[in-house]
Amino acid sequence: QVFIGATDSAVPCAIMLDIARTLGPLLYYRSNKHITLQLIFLDGEEAFVNWSEKDSIYGARHLAEVWSRKWYPSTDGSAFELSKEIDRIDVFVLLDLLGAKNPKIASTFAHATTELFQELPKIENRLKNLNSLKRIPQIFYPGTSYNAVEDDHIPFMKKGVPIMHLITVPFPSVWHTPQDNESALDYNTIENIDSILRVFVAEYLGIRPN
Repeated sequence: QVFIGATDSAVPCAIMLDIARTLGPLLYYRSNKHITLQLIFLDGEEAFVNWSEKDSIYGARHLAEVWSRKWYPSTDGSAFELSKEIDRIDVFVLLDLLGAKNPKIASTFAHATTELFQELPKIENRLKNLNSLKRIPQIFYPGTSYNAVEDDHIPFMKKGVPIMHLITVPFPSVWHTPQDNESALDYNTIENIDSILRVFVAEYLGIRPN
């Protein structure tokens, strides 16, 4: 069957592009000058036959391997050092299966970014108190989930990259069906996720309002 993939993953891509559009002009003013935002769009996640270690996440496996072989010179001026491109990733945030109504997103035990993830429910509550979000149920939940999901982050996680996997569990009911189209989307949910992630990225990079 052919499916459009509105939640899987047109909406995550749209959120990433919106964050780049809104925060891009402000990156010059960030306080964390040694960190910037890089967008990665990975293809070939689905299996051709049956999901397995070799028949899945083709694009992610390829990029992780390329970056683990690419060396990058230090720019701090103190000494000449080389580091692998993949080791320069401060945190890998993966967005997947977003856009349907009533998502539940929690940190998973398999990742080393649980403390960082807790900023998301805090930001959500702050924005709610400021009446800056649509009035819908909570999206990001504090605590830890044991529902680890195999996804594009796996090759990077295996190479020691800190991962924050933002995926709703259970999956949307339209997952891998022709019904994963615009009719499956809830725009209040999308707007809230987008707003929360914009604030998260801005604060992580040290972008402060004037």
